[in-house]
Amino acid sequence: MTPDDSCTDTPSRRHWLGFWSMIVQQAQNAFNDKVAQFMLVSLGGAVGVAVESWAAILIALPYVLFAPLAGWMSDRHAKRDVMLGAALAQALVLAAICAAVCLHNMPVAMVGFFSLATQAAFLSPAKIGCNKELLGSRHLGFASGIQQMTSMLGMLAGQILAGWIYDTRYRAMGGNEAVAWDAALLPLLILTLCSLPALAMAWIVPRVPPHGGVPLQRALLLQHFAHLKDLWRDAPLRRASLGMAFFWGLVTFLNLWSVKLAKALTGGHGGFGTLASEFMAAASLGMIAGFGLAAVLLRRRIELGWVPVAGVAMAILALLIATLPVGGGGFYALLVLLAMSAAVYLAPLNAWVQDRYPAGKRGELQSAVNLQDCFAGILAAGLIEALGWISHHCGLDALAGLRIQIAVAGLLCALMTLVNIRLMPGHFLRLLATTLVRSIYQVRTIQFKNLPPHGGVLLLPNHVTYADAFFIAAACGRPVRFVMEDTYMQQPAVRRFVRLFDTLSISQQQPREAIRSIIAALQQGDAVCLFPEGQLTRTGTLCKLQRGFELIARKAGYPLLPLWCDGSWGSIFSFERGRFFRKWPYQGLRHGLSVAFGTPIAAAAADLDGLRDALLQASAEAIDARFSTLGWRLRVPRGDGATQLLDGDARRRMWINGYQLGQVAALQRRARFCVLAGDVTADALPGLFSTFAELYQAPPQWHPTLPQNAAGPWVGGDTLRTALTSASASANPLVFYDFGTQATMPLDLPGVLHCPCLAVAGVVVAMSMPDPPPVPDVKDVQAGRKPGTWGRLLPGWFMTRTAAGELLVHGPAAPAEGLALPDGCWFDEDGFLVAEPSLA
Repeated sequence: MTPDDSCTDTPSRRHWLGFWSMIVQQAQNAFNDKVAQFMLVSLGGAVGVAVESWAAILIALPYVLFAPLAGWMSDRHAKRDVMLGAALAQALVLAAICAAVCLHNMPVAMVGFFSLATQAAFLSPAKIGCNKELLGSRHLGFASGIQQMTSMLGMLAGQILAGWIYDTRYRAMGGNEAVAWDAALLPLLILTLCSLPALAMAWIVPRVPPHGGVPLQRALLLQHFAHLKDLWRDAPLRRASLGMAFFWGLVTFLNLWSVKLAKALTGGHGGFGTLASEFMAAASLGMIAGFGLAAVLLRRRIELGWVPVAGVAMAILALLIATLPVGGGGFYALLVLLAMSAAVYLAPLNAWVQDRYPAGKRGELQSAVNLQDCFAGILAAGLIEALGWISHHCGLDALAGLRIQIAVAGLLCALMTLVNIRLMPGHFLRLLATTLVRSIYQVRTIQFKNLPPHGGVLLLPNHVTYADAFFIAAACGRPVRFVMEDTYMQQPAVRRFVRLFDTLSISQQQPREAIRSIIAALQQGDAVCLFPEGQLTRTGTLCKLQRGFELIARKAGYPLLPLWCDGSWGSIFSFERGRFFRKWPYQGLRHGLSVAFGTPIAAAAADLDGLRDALLQASAEAIDARFSTLGWRLRVPRGDGATQLLDGDARRRMWINGYQLGQVAALQRRARFCVLAGDVTADALPGLFSTFAELYQAPPQWHPTLPQNAAGPWVGGDTLRTALTSASASANPLVFYDFGTQATMPLDLPGVLHCPCLAVAGVVVAMSMPDPPPVPDVKDVQAGRKPGTWGRLLPGWFMTRTAAGELLVHGPAAPAEGLALPDGCWFDEDGFLVAEPSLA
């Protein structure tokens, strides 16, 4: 097979099949190991050999002795081949153990015990390094959680079944030393035969050629600390691996603490083993649940923010356990939750280091991590013994001493959490912010596959609210660095906050320096977000695009990715109703928010027109996805019998057009608009008069004639234009949304604000609107209307030109073939739809 069999971004069906086969193989491997090992522990107890005294040493020793060799093998050879070798070795070792049991030879059986641990030590770096080769970076968090969960499940099931099967057979056969060997033999023979399918599972895994590795050398056997030095040379890897070592130290601490607690409660006599098993089973079940939860939480990206969150939970739960009575339901629940939190703590770190390992050193560095984890376990064992010795010499009883020990563990978790928050405050705060966003908004992504999982990319979204950065961060599957104008960073509190997220500043006085910093971030592989409008829209439409991104794209050479955030107009963070913040949102909790990732634009093709078209096309995709359910084809506006005659697609397009009208600052939500009878009929503009009115509680108010001193918003056409021209000047301001045939002709009347609009085939395409009020400290003045134009396109429309030169508008509110715009119209540099001179 070729190197292309290594997955990059999007795993194929074959890669997914290989991953699940590897998961089954490693879970079965862990199950087989534990059944055989604990069968020998039970057998040793029956024949008077203290196997349990050596078990922990024999299991951990291979990870120390053979760490360099195991890492070398995983790098030098294809990881699939190493997994095949481990499966074959396990089957042969199990057969050897069966022979030893048949011959009643415990020393040979113990050699088999050690050999099982040795093959597991060689399998570990291969199976962990295989995750990224099979699924790539995007799914690495999910893969890590699933792998840890199934491995823990296999070990727990093996431990429980081994003791139960042996005890059941031993008692049924007479319960004496003469039958002890025979009680173990049959289960071990069956286990040996059941280990053979693991070979088939390993064979299904795609064989990715090795990435490197030096030839085998004698010095390799003693390069434990050389590999640790390589691991520690990379500061982020060093910190992450120490966090992982803390987890394994905590696991060792909890296991030993559970055994000591059971012994203190029973005096080491009847029920001691059962109670210790219950405690460890509760912890194991918690870890299984925690790794499963982590797989869900990390299914889209590796989120390191979960590390301090889980650390806080670990500290609180450990301190609560120290205060509760032992043995009750609350105690077991806290023990399960503590182990569950620890698993959530480990999974992101585990996935992150796997993603950061160089391809040619994954095995070597993973073996160094395994070695470091063993050292952490030794330190944890020493700590709990030291705490026990101190408690004993202070005159404390056993239970009081154990409460102090678990409290110390909680304090250590709290200390580690503070260190984690100090090292990665941005990840922690980003997780809290995006979690808050997702609790308020239902964030939906469209064409998420267009976002590269790694490598430099320049994100260019529309800008509707002050919360857009949090919306985009919640939608993206990777950390994003935002570009902010330096005027907003003058406040020390704001400056300190945004720097936690590695925000890039841009200055109009020093644009070259800003461009260099953005290019440097892209070259580091960061996703950088720049709002090309340069300001928040105060009309809901796409504002004039600012230059600068083209230069960045051409100099950096990285792709541009247009984004469209749909559904945020109307939130308190937007300028809807003419103000930010000081209003109550019309949307309730869990309001739908869509983020559409547009088609990437090559750096060489970056220009203003191309970006505007791409952003508008992304807006169409976002709105189309919002109305993708069958209900919109069946739903009929209340009191509108005419629309019942429409087919499902036409009815859906009508609802979409009504929704589009509510995404701009023209007609206001929950506010009536006036119509002159006999002018524009409801049938002519169903999206405006039927669905907009229902969606936004803004019904039309019909007037038989133009009232004296008419005011407020009026929708009409040529008839209303004539009536306004012949009427006397009104003392109250009136806004005229003109859909007539003369809409782009000037209309200068006292007290009348003329806003030309365009509808094609009964569908509203573009609207002018009053200029929004200026905002303090914002230099650019936004225009809602412009002479000789129909205003800007509503969100959800984009334009194309046919080979014959005809201009068509497309979007989910239009038929598949699009709608033909009037001849001669075009976009100006501010994004207004300009009418052909003869029409104006």
